[in-house]
Amino acid sequence: MSATFSQGIHHFPGHMKKALDRLAPYVKGADFLVEICDARAPVSTRNPLFDTLAGTKPRLIVLSKGDLADESVTSSWVAYFRGKGIPAFSGNLVAGKILPLLRECSKGLLERKREKERRIGMKPQDARILVFGVPNVGKSTFINALAGRRRLKSENRPGVTRAEQWLRIEGEFTLLDTPGILPMRYEEKEQALHLALLGSIPDRILPEDQLFLSLVAFLQEYYPTSLKERFGIESLSGLVPEDIEFRIALRRGLLGMHGEPRLEEAESLLLREFRAGLLGKMSLERPRA
Repeated sequence: MSATFSQGIHHFPGHMKKALDRLAPYVKGADFLVEICDARAPVSTRNPLFDTLAGTKPRLIVLSKGDLADESVTSSWVAYFRGKGIPAFSGNLVAGKILPLLRECSKGLLERKREKERRIGMKPQDARILVFGVPNVGKSTFINALAGRRRLKSENRPGVTRAEQWLRIEGEFTLLDTPGILPMRYEEKEQALHLALLGSIPDRILPEDQLFLSLVAFLQEYYPTSLKERFGIESLSGLVPEDIEFRIALRRGLLGMHGEPRLEEAESLLLREFRAGLLGKMSLERPRA
């Protein structure tokens, strides 16, 4: 996908900067870090500021919302990260059994800690884990899934978690949930576009008509039959965006007083249904060789 924005995107609310400043001592005291990324766009939903903050601290990548992503592409991303020496797994954080996966993937990350405990005759202590990521990737959902019941406030909109929250899990892990933090500026406009399509950037940041055009271009290239079931559009090949708007409006009865199609509402509808996974399992990004 390619964007046509003329300048970089700047979106860094004050509470995010304060949260970033507060994280440094927590990172130092953590045994390893869990980075939550959206399986549909693992590159765009990673914050390069965290690389500097994390330093050499061991890291585990969890690709969330795997139930909404293209499964074959997600498998390629897991292999990609593991090939770079970073443990990774994916799953539906709501329905999946996350704790066994966390246990398995954390074994290698905790080897030095467990060896030190054995050497001094200490019983195994809770692993201290800092969970981080950009807004709306599922950090609180990940922790709630581990806890077995709803413990932390979690909503499908950016900026809900505003302060650090600790939670002890099964007498094995002590997790710290942190506010979602975006980069100060997106020089790569494609990444900002992907975040906007996923809802990690507030809708007011990028124009909705541009998001619609970009989403249509993406669907035409990778999932040309994706609108058949929802809107009766057999194939997107050869259609211009105005045709698609018109057909969606007619299909869903988005008509004005005189029967004219309400095209802006059709744009909003398509974006909402994409974010909810109603168009099928899709991935915005694929690993590069």
